[in-house]
Amino acid sequence: MLFLFFWIKIGFKRTRDLFKISPITVIWAMIIFSAFIYAFINNHITIQLDLKLSVLISLFLVIYSLSCSFKNYNVMLYLIKYTKSKYPNKIIIVKYLMMQAFKNNIMLLVFIIISYNSIKNIKYFPIILGITLFSMILSFSIMYIRNKYNNMRIIKIYSKRLNINPFIKSALYDYFTSDFFALSIISITISLIFIATFINYFNTHYNWEPHFIIITVAFAIGFLGVIESIPNINWKFQAILSPNDYKYHIKRTMLFLGGIYGWLLLLFVITGSIINLGLLLKYFYCLIVLLLVTVNVAFTFTNKILKVVLIMLPIIAITIWISTLPAVFLPILIIPVVITFFKAKNEYREWSTS
Repeated sequence: MLFLFFWIKIGFKRTRDLFKISPITVIWAMIIFSAFIYAFINNHITIQLDLKLSVLISLFLVIYSLSCSFKNYNVMLYLIKYTKSKYPNKIIIVKYLMMQAFKNNIMLLVFIIISYNSIKNIKYFPIILGITLFSMILSFSIMYIRNKYNNMRIIKIYSKRLNINPFIKSALYDYFTSDFFALSIISITISLIFIATFINYFNTHYNWEPHFIIITVAFAIGFLGVIESIPNINWKFQAILSPNDYKYHIKRTMLFLGGIYGWLLLLFVITGSIINLGLLLKYFYCLIVLLLVTVNVAFTFTNKILKVVLIMLPIIAITIWISTLPAVFLPILIIPVVITFFKAKNEYREWSTS
């Protein structure tokens, strides 16, 4: 009974909406529909149907109903509409599919009304009624099974997807900009070319120091890409919802750069140790210095062009120059690391207010 009142309410609501859009058309439709009903009730229109023809028409309408049942119905919109109701999702879906089954069989229900007064032998009318009930149950079952299968398929697809750690995913989203990608490609290409030179000529007597210098400069170019990435971080989220200190950002940035260049750095260490262990240790130290300075400079609140031109390029040049001097001068490179660290620690929060 409640289901019947529900459909009556829906019918009045739809009729009211149509009347607001086109009142004249609705009035004419109601007049014509009422006239046909009056004519059928008072036998002014008589249609004689035998059992065979009635069953064939019913089966045709059942096939039409089943074809409608295989459509893709957007159940999610209905769930969103009744998200604040007291009913669980399963009950809401069942009600929605029952409504769709009724709509799919509306022509069959109209045919029942017609055949009740038109079939020659009224004792066969329960057969038509049974076909209609079977059609509605089958239509509902098809839609319910199809909806359940689609949900299972979506869950299966998502379960097969690679589950990426949110820490890694957010780092990739924040740091992997177009400029970083371009500089990393240049850095990796140059480094691989000169590492391949190591492999091809490692048995020959050769001055390998220029090659170590070029690879160090190539890594430094790749590190510069992080200067473009820091402004791309969602600093409002970092400041309000996830307040983290400078050590967290340093660790996050280092892990990102390690994930991008770690394999290449390991290849450089392996080949460099075979060629000349002393040169490897010296230029590996220079690489770590340039990495730390670049990350610190990236977090300072300064124009990125000024960071590259006025800070990083001179530091790279000084680092390469000191690397050519005796090893006793290498500790001097700690000075820019310390200075840029304290400058970045004092300024990195200003990104949240920019």
